[in-house]
Amino acid sequence: MKKNILSLLILFCTLSFAQTTHIVNAGSYYYTPTNLEINQGDIVVWINDGGLHDVNGETNSITDEDFNNPETFNSPSMNTAGGEIYSHVFNIPGIYNYDCSVGAHALSGMVGSVNVSPSNTVVDIIVNSDSHTILEAAVIAAELADDLSADGPFTVFAPTDEAFNALPAGTVDALLMDPTGDLANILLHHVYAGAALSTDLFNGMMIPTLLGTELTVSISDDGVMIDNAMVTVANIMADNGVVHVINAVLIPSEEESNTVVDIIVNSDSHTILEA
Repeated sequence: MKKNILSLLILFCTLSFAQTTHIVNAGSYYYTPTNLEINQGDIVVWINDGGLHDVNGETNSITDEDFNNPETFNSPSMNTAGGEIYSHVFNIPGIYNYDCSVGAHALSGMVGSVNVSPSNTVVDIIVNSDSHTILEAAVIAAELADDLSADGPFTVFAPTDEAFNALPAGTVDALLMDPTGDLANILLHHVYAGAALSTDLFNGMMIPTLLGTELTVSISDDGVMIDNAMVTVANIMADNGVVHVINAVLIPSEEESNTVVDIIVNSDSHTILEA
């Protein structure tokens, strides 16, 4: 299983993260596109089409007033055709206004804006949920937060704090002692590398996980079960996938093992949690 988690983490490293690079061209009294819509964490690169230009997001060159952007930026001027004037990673959502402060370029119409929309990945949904604080801590400890913020899509079956608290006493603490081992394995057992909405699920469906295991879907009049966990909230949409809230922790089965997983599997009082 250690070999499985290593290979999965190597695979994760090859994924392109949910970070897009946008190009803005700057020329004779223009930035194009003038108004740019991007997502939080994206990169904007300004390329010089010719002439002497800069990218000024600090003080309005026309009014001499502060732009009051969520964060300021200001590049040196440069005149190399085809060269990069400036690049910036926009990590703070909001609207950014800027201009070219060279001569009367701004007054001649060389102004622009960048509208940065907040990110909403499956990790953001977990982090912003009051009922998933343990899952949040686990994802961060297992060093999977960046991986699950990648382009995806991912389907995450997210156990609540109540589900984690139903595990045998000391289990969560023991898992956190080996965050990139048993804990990461269990978390990867909750993730499918694809988008599976409730309408995509059918009775008897087998869902492959990032751990290389499978989850069984059971649908009845009582609701939707993923293995032995009930889906309590379905189809929480993210930019890179979907989250389904479940009421139990999904435990991968393992032959001839002697880990904290076995503590759960061999517990007579926690048979409902066995995979």
